[in-house]
Amino acid sequence: MKFVKYAIVGSGLCSFIASLRVNNSLVLAKFDYNKSNVFRVLNFYEFNNPGGNTNIWGAYINLKRLNKYLNLDKKFSDFYKSNKFFTFSKISKKKEFEHIGYIKNIKSHKIFRLNKSFFANRKNFNLEKISITKKFVYLFSDNNSYKAKYLNLCIGNFGLIKVLKNSDLIKSNDIVSYEDSSIKYTVNVNLNYKRYYYIPMSIRQIIEKLIYKSNFYRSNENDNNFFVQAIDNKKKIFRIKVEELLNSKKSFHRGMTTNHIANMKINGVKIEKYIQKKTKRIKINCSGTLPRYISGSISQDLIYNTFRKS
Repeated sequence: MKFVKYAIVGSGLCSFIASLRVNNSLVLAKFDYNKSNVFRVLNFYEFNNPGGNTNIWGAYINLKRLNKYLNLDKKFSDFYKSNKFFTFSKISKKKEFEHIGYIKNIKSHKIFRLNKSFFANRKNFNLEKISITKKFVYLFSDNNSYKAKYLNLCIGNFGLIKVLKNSDLIKSNDIVSYEDSSIKYTVNVNLNYKRYYYIPMSIRQIIEKLIYKSNFYRSNENDNNFFVQAIDNKKKIFRIKVEELLNSKKSFHRGMTTNHIANMKINGVKIEKYIQKKTKRIKINCSGTLPRYISGSISQDLIYNTFRKS
């Protein structure tokens, strides 16, 4: 069994930010998995290949929320300015959409997409369960294991529930609750900004969204759009037993739901607090740890929360 001081599990945006934040950390994920591995059930949509969901969505950023974090937290601002990988750019020149941006690769100037080369210190690993002792957290896969002093779980919400269940940290009859909402597409006239968060989208982008392709931006594509994506500001609260969630076969179309699960709880206790009662050696970074549902872009909150907690 190999020892690592700080282990990060996952290969998405949160994992990447955590790896930049914590020197000498080891990133564990399925980096050598060659087949497309997408999991869909209920509101949970998880791309379990290098890059995670960031490599599927449009890497949208709410620039207004992002600037608030940059202005309030100098350390975060310095971190952003000094990083050599990504910056942010507006998707439209239109005033009504000037707060909407996307993550852009500094070198290529294209939409930011992660691959395993972004993780300098990485090992191929498929986490199945963990075990907690007073001094360490043990990580197990089907053919390998690690002993970590600290663990940062940057995996998808469903994957997190599965690992916790396999580890006997939650039980079959425990209740998982979370917040999410819905999406629709409408014409770009008489928009109700109090009810919806709008993102201008071309017909090409809408088709890609509906047939499970990754979003990419082209110059001026979002400046004169007849259609917009409308994300409901009104949250919905979902509750389901762990066993029912893990065995569910029902799925919503990813183009019609936000998949921005937030405020995830176990038996009414926030997921982070639930784990912290068992150990202070585990941190969790995923959309489920966001304190409330955020309509529209959430990448800025995932980046900031991971920076702050890692």
